[in-house]
Amino acid sequence: MPTRSRYITLGGHRHRYIDTGGDSPVMLLLHGISSSLDYFGPSIPLLARSFRVLGLDLLGFGESDKPRTMPYSLHLYASLIHEFLRKTGAADGGKVYATGHSMGGKYLLATALLYPGSFTRMVLSNTDGFIILPSFARALSLPGVRHLLKPLVTGERVAAKMLDVAIHNRQAVDGHTWRKVLDIARARDAFETVMSLNRHMFKLDLQRTGLRARLGELTQPVLIIWGEQDRYISPKIAHIVQQELPNAKLLFFRECGHSPMLEYPERFSTAITEFVQQESLLL
Repeated sequence: MPTRSRYITLGGHRHRYIDTGGDSPVMLLLHGISSSLDYFGPSIPLLARSFRVLGLDLLGFGESDKPRTMPYSLHLYASLIHEFLRKTGAADGGKVYATGHSMGGKYLLATALLYPGSFTRMVLSNTDGFIILPSFARALSLPGVRHLLKPLVTGERVAAKMLDVAIHNRQAVDGHTWRKVLDIARARDAFETVMSLNRHMFKLDLQRTGLRARLGELTQPVLIIWGEQDRYISPKIAHIVQQELPNAKLLFFRECGHSPMLEYPERFSTAITEFVQQESLLL
């Protein structure tokens, strides 16, 4: 990591985060499922050239607390993110930009809707939230099924295959980074978080909670970044995201999968920086 880990209490639970770069403007980074802020590792020092980078391990993941009985919801994560911005001073009058990857993109949208004015501009990378999972998917978190899945999904062989599905340009990811994100994905307590999210899937669904119908309220500029070879969330979804957000620009990365910040950190960071700097050029 480019800077030391810090810890903060949000909603009564201990969270790990990093704070690096300059004093402003702020760039918040939100990771995806079975992950942590380390997923942005190669991109963080590049973004820190232009931003005060705040990366957060979301509740239930990374080195943050993992309460098993927590009633997870979009409202909960939005409140924790809002509290994080407030307690770190990011929301003290300055402009705040944010980048959300996969699941983190969904939580970013929820925060922007539930706490209007939180973000000046947003970046959504291969974002979750626009696929409706069938109700029977909750069966995966039933005790009997869960106990069968846990040793399989957290095992080295299956977890490595799942990670490789998320990375199209494997040769671009150095061995240390690959091992780091693999070990995080294999964490057995984070697997329990995923099962908790699954049990609360209705409260974590943009459409079922009514938040998707409100996306038209988000008038700030949004950059959508998507890998053309994403095998987790189809690139076709990127066009749907663009259609449902009033002021969105879509950028595809060629020869890239679900993880542009790992596969092309320089290009990823440059695209985000240029997108933010467009605002100052328009003033």
